[in-house]
Amino acid sequence: MDARFILDFLRRLQQHNSKAWMDAHREEYQQAKAYFKEMVEQLIADVQQFDLSVHSVTVQECVFRINKNDFSKKGEAPYKGHFGAGISEGGRHSPFANYVLLLEPDGHTRIGGGIRKPTAKQLELIREEIDYNPGQLRQVLEEPAFKAMYGALRGTQRKQAPKGYSKTHPELDLLKYNGFQVLHYFSDEEVCAPGFLERLPAMFRQVKPLHDFLNTALTELT
Repeated sequence: MDARFILDFLRRLQQHNSKAWMDAHREEYQQAKAYFKEMVEQLIADVQQFDLSVHSVTVQECVFRINKNDFSKKGEAPYKGHFGAGISEGGRHSPFANYVLLLEPDGHTRIGGGIRKPTAKQLELIREEIDYNPGQLRQVLEEPAFKAMYGALRGTQRKQAPKGYSKTHPELDLLKYNGFQVLHYFSDEEVCAPGFLERLPAMFRQVKPLHDFLNTALTELT
């Protein structure tokens, strides 16, 4: 895998984000995509060592398309400025928490996990689990090594208590979250340095307790 080649391609794509440019640089795109898929394939194998729920997932199921879904909107750039993958049982669009990798230039590469935008049903189930078993989630979020790596949850929070929960609920700060994702960012120098890929499995392993909590809440969706 050539991380520098990927970042250089993505940087130029961001500068010339059009179908005409992509068509003229199709071979470079295919090469960058191939390098990224090699990375994801290795990461899937690494995650499988400690999370059996992803034992049968494939690279194709995990890698996001680079095309934007809303590219037809007037004035919108047609392509994302990054390569991304979500590793989980069932792949990137499953209802379960994803181990996430996004490769993006200029210090925007990130790794992490969780659920960024839960559906209404997912959010309902997660809040029920917080109400029933808040200690487990707090233990995950307050574990020193986890906090040092990922900080706090990155989801937005409601201003008011969710429907069905009191404004004096002892876990209100957690119940107000509309998303449950954690991320760690890397500089381009870190991404291109030898051994970058080898750093990631241990970081994913730190996310597994968060996934265990979220996926327990979502078991009825299977």
